[in-house]
Amino acid sequence: MSGGAEACAGVDVGGTFTDVVVHSPGHRPRAVKVPTTPADQAEGVQRGIAEGLPGGALRLLPHGSTTATNAVLERKIARTAFVTTDGFTDVLQIARQNRPALYDLSATKPEPLVPHERSVTVAERMSPRGEAVVELTDAEIDRVVAAVRRLEPESIAVCLLFSYACDDHERRLCAALADLGVPITRSSSLLPEFREFERASTCVLNAAVEPVMRRYLSNLTTRLPGPTITVMTSSGGTAGVDFAAAAPVHTLLSGPAAGVVAAGAVARSAGFEDAIAFDMGGTSTDVCLIREGRPEVSTSSEIAGLPFRTPAVGIHTVGAGGGSIAWVDTGGALRVGPQSAGADPGPACYRLGGEEPTVTDAHCALGHLDPARELGGGLRLDADAARRALETLPEPASGVLAVVRATMARALRKVSTERGIDPAGLALIAYGGAGPLHATALARELGCPAVVVPPAPGVLSALGLLLAPPRFEASRTVLVDAGEDLSQAWEELGTEAHRELEKQGVTAGISLSKVADMRYAGQSHELRIDVTEQADLAELLHDAHRESYGYAMRDERVEVVTLRVIARGEPILADSPRDWDQGEPERKPDREIGIGDRSVRARIVSRAALRTGDEVAGPALIEQPDTTTLLAEDEVATVDESGNLVVRLT
Repeated sequence: MSGGAEACAGVDVGGTFTDVVVHSPGHRPRAVKVPTTPADQAEGVQRGIAEGLPGGALRLLPHGSTTATNAVLERKIARTAFVTTDGFTDVLQIARQNRPALYDLSATKPEPLVPHERSVTVAERMSPRGEAVVELTDAEIDRVVAAVRRLEPESIAVCLLFSYACDDHERRLCAALADLGVPITRSSSLLPEFREFERASTCVLNAAVEPVMRRYLSNLTTRLPGPTITVMTSSGGTAGVDFAAAAPVHTLLSGPAAGVVAAGAVARSAGFEDAIAFDMGGTSTDVCLIREGRPEVSTSSEIAGLPFRTPAVGIHTVGAGGGSIAWVDTGGALRVGPQSAGADPGPACYRLGGEEPTVTDAHCALGHLDPARELGGGLRLDADAARRALETLPEPASGVLAVVRATMARALRKVSTERGIDPAGLALIAYGGAGPLHATALARELGCPAVVVPPAPGVLSALGLLLAPPRFEASRTVLVDAGEDLSQAWEELGTEAHRELEKQGVTAGISLSKVADMRYAGQSHELRIDVTEQADLAELLHDAHRESYGYAMRDERVEVVTLRVIARGEPILADSPRDWDQGEPERKPDREIGIGDRSVRARIVSRAALRTGDEVAGPALIEQPDTTTLLAEDEVATVDESGNLVVRLT
């Protein structure tokens, strides 16, 4: 595909592959997969765009990045100093009293990103109402700046008690610390909400990865100076490069969030309002509940056991992907993951130096993947290398798949049955490079009525970047009764949200919506509730509480905890594309494959040859450039009007 300056490309950087979807007016979208370049992810992005749009010019480049995520998971973070109110030095260490596992006596909490010795306290105090209890003096500011300077930090997190109610002390302190010439994260700007531990943890996470993210985005914009680059945020919307560089904590679930946005669009196109997004990639599996075509958004998430309270789609992640390594524990039991072979060295069948058996090796040995097919980046598989690697295990390749599916089934139950939601009313939207190989088996185990495989499942997260709108959420903790007049606060938050999108270059089509976090007086956790104009807030909580817990407490006082206004712009694409460039159809002979403990003869079908209304009966493999869909016996896939493969299960 060649294209003019109107072309746009969504780019999702995964653990194994970098996925690119190029959309140009008048052309079918094109999907490209190239190996991720861990040493410099921007190199893989540049290579993928060059393959997807040779000789063309891009206008927009929405981008899903794992830079912040990997920095936290691998602890490759900046040397960070933590500045907080006197008496709260240990807020990161003490955290909350809840245990990671209630009955596990050996369970330990993760170490904070900032050790105790790099914490500096300030003699100041605000009250919960924003009144100065202990004034911050100029002399104290000078002392704190000198103490922080001696720590030689690369980044600074400033989180003072009750700064969400009045940020005067934080502002003055950050203005003085600016002389040190390193990035500063101010909690009252990043997260003006209550709960000091979660606010401090969010602030520290942001500060620790900000220098890493700034370097990456600077390198990316240097390599690709032409298009306007935006970055996917955890909330399911995009943000400008400057915002992502200054607030990278908003990107911790960047890639998975894009996939869930696209999965919602796919579910609607196939006629399903409620579904589970099932994304199996190279290193992990991400699942998310979709209600009425939209993923659920929460403000309480964590990464590697560290909480953060920025808006994020409700994704549950497990370490089960195509590159997950199969191994034997000390009791002799077969385990799969969470360790992954990643892109380098990759599975044994990649012939890039990997020797440990992986899920991809199991598929290759069972005949699910054709060694003659060229994968992204020119990779070809070596089935003999896969079999040699699997010989080190006590169980055959089918056992590896059974174990990894058990892990994924637990994740799917986490977002459905464990929340009281019957999977019988949920379609399974399967995507990611490996998702369609496992989808029907998992759907049968859970009791889902149907599986939907979109036209380009291997690059759905990249497509989601083109479907995701620019988005910003302004918030403020208020802690007032539901009957109080909140019009001024709503108006100020709306102005803030609208202004932030305008700063990011969005000038037209901005819409605003309201959300309130509410609870009954005395409760310690809130419900996030959409608010319509002239709505009775107390009635909204009664209805939401009854839906969530089965009852309402109308005699209890209703408390509004936090107000939120969400600004959204127009996405690049309004709907999921139906007509994709799937390459030239290939005619291939049937071949023997393994399904469970049986060997069966399966049809090999090229997805490029399928048209609306076509049916494919299993056992079969439906091959396309970005993935392969596995159909067992008695399973039939039908191509619907949107180009999806729909498998209805009975």
